[in-house]
Amino acid sequence: MEVIYVNKSNRHSFLAECEPNVVALGFFDGVHLGHQQVINEAIKIADEKQLQLACMSFFPHPKEVLKRDKRKIQYLMPMEAKQRILKKLGVQKFYIVQFDQNFASLTPEQFVQNYLLDFGVKYAVAGFDFTYGQFGKGNMDRIKADSNYAIEGIKVKKVEMNGEKISSTLIRTLISTGKMDIVHRYLGEHYQIKGKVFSNKTSVEVVPSPYYLLPPPGVYEVTVLKGDETDDQVVLVTQDATKIIFPAHSMRLLKNQEDIHISWINRLSPGLFTILEQQPKYNMMNKPVFTSGLI
Repeated sequence: MEVIYVNKSNRHSFLAECEPNVVALGFFDGVHLGHQQVINEAIKIADEKQLQLACMSFFPHPKEVLKRDKRKIQYLMPMEAKQRILKKLGVQKFYIVQFDQNFASLTPEQFVQNYLLDFGVKYAVAGFDFTYGQFGKGNMDRIKADSNYAIEGIKVKKVEMNGEKISSTLIRTLISTGKMDIVHRYLGEHYQIKGKVFSNKTSVEVVPSPYYLLPPPGVYEVTVLKGDETDDQVVLVTQDATKIIFPAHSMRLLKNQEDIHISWINRLSPGLFTILEQQPKYNMMNKPVFTSGLI
């Protein structure tokens, strides 16, 4: 998959290389089942029309630039993780457009001309609530008219689970409340983060890479992925929710400064955190033992 970072200054340098294509549009944070429905629809059309399959996303999150509220924007994954999933799904070209004030000020017609028509788009696929252009005035119902009838817009219906829309916002809420045992129903797989190991003689800690979201403090079942190897563990998320603490025996399994991936399976108990802090040792039903100096 070819990854292309696009901004106002370099946009023109890519236009000559553009082939007629089908593009999936969206922010795609988490690439959850709703996003996958959009991409699968784009794949279907690309196969039928014998066109290149492209995906266009934006960074940073529009809310960071538009600052409609003061809350910090939480991401489910960094761009590199998004690229990994999109490549696996079959995307051939991935455009990452810089979202800044200049981009946000484009009219719907300007966005369609500068970032779709100029890039060879013949079919644009997006979710039912996707908007574009200044103040979000553009939507999938008018993209055909905005392109002077050169682009066919395909609007994918809302994807629901138990009557609730599958969305990145919903998944962030589930993670931030520790409901790791049901997140996979919306993502299509267990939520996974990447982090770096920091170990010494008494502790093993993992600090997550930027743009990943940690669940709240508590004790969790996880699966550690190192290359082709996997290992089931029980870990602790610290009170400030910035680090992951592994049991002392993990020092022989995890090397200092190495990068690992962690899949979150289940939250065992938020209350165990206090017990672990107060007692020198605590064996959780024959689970690995944490030592008191690790928090």
